[in-house]
Amino acid sequence: MQVMVEGKEMVVTPGLQAHAQKQAQKITKLSKHVLAVRLFLETIKKKSNDPTANQVTYEIDIPGNDVVVKAHAADMYEAIVKATDAARRKLRKLAEKQRDLNREEGLAAS
Repeated sequence: MQVMVEGKEMVVTPGLQAHAQKQAQKITKLSKHVLAVRLFLETIKKKSNDPTANQVTYEIDIPGNDVVVKAHAADMYEAIVKATDAARRKLRKLAEKQRDLNREEGLAAS
């Protein structure tokens, strides 16, 4: 499984890289069908009073449709954690949906 961390118009520090890698590992533990995870870190140039100036976008490659999750926060580390939690919820929801569909197909066949 490949984890790629990129910064849009910003430099990704080694500490930020390590934190993002650690958070992405939580996603890979959730599902064995995850092929690749891409994180895009961005500091948005907006008004100075905007508290959510940092954005993190997860792109998770799984068989079928890819999962895309975005999160905003005042701190980049906090934005990474929020995005990871949202991605875990979304993957869990997709897995439960697939499990329910498989269970219904099994009941209909018997």
